[in-house]
Amino acid sequence: MKPGSKQWKNFMAKLYGWGAAIVIIGALFKIQHWEGASLMLILGLGTEAFIFFMSAFEKPHEEPDWSLVYPQLATGEGADKTPTQQLDDMLSKASIDSNMITKLGDGMRHLGEQASKMGEVADASVAAKGYSDSLVKASNRVDELSSTYEEVSEGLTGLVKASAEGASTGAGLAKMNENLNSLNDMYEGQLAQMHQNRELFEGIGELMKNLNDSVEDTKVYKENISELAKNLASLNTVYGNMLNAMGGGRS
Repeated sequence: MKPGSKQWKNFMAKLYGWGAAIVIIGALFKIQHWEGASLMLILGLGTEAFIFFMSAFEKPHEEPDWSLVYPQLATGEGADKTPTQQLDDMLSKASIDSNMITKLGDGMRHLGEQASKMGEVADASVAAKGYSDSLVKASNRVDELSSTYEEVSEGLTGLVKASAEGASTGAGLAKMNENLNSLNDMYEGQLAQMHQNRELFEGIGELMKNLNDSVEDTKVYKENISELAKNLASLNTVYGNMLNAMGGGRS
């Protein structure tokens, strides 16, 4: 039976158990002052001495080479550093500094602001619809003015034809001319209002386009934030595994 073999280990395990039982029985005889106590004590101490003698042939416990799994243990790198310092080194190697953390915070605040502004997009859509309805109404009023203008023109033509019938026709013609001028002023005012509404509607369209572009930028920024969070989680997992392995090596 060769020391270190499986049979040797089984034998030593039984020897430790049996020998300990004999030693305890010898001590019990001595404490109780039973008959044969001296003989049992000699037998127990002799068994204990034999166990110590046999244990000298056991091979020392082999400590696994942790440097094969964690190369930094071979050079002693990080042995004199606290966990906080080691984490700082890992963040430095990953190019994650205080500026990046600050930018991350700023980006999150910007993301919140953009999310709040998304509600304004709906308000702008409602406003755009209102201006569109106003343009439709203005167009209808212009059509009505055009019809009225045609009717007045026809009436003026009739008055011109009947001008020879009496002097009263001249007064009616002057009154009709005043009405025609008033209608022309109203028509020009409506055209100017339509022009202003058209420019305002174009400005709202540009605002809607800018808001949509801002929403797209916010979506891309959110994806970048999610990717950075995944990288930080992976880095934290690697760091936790390293600390667990280092803690197991010390025990």
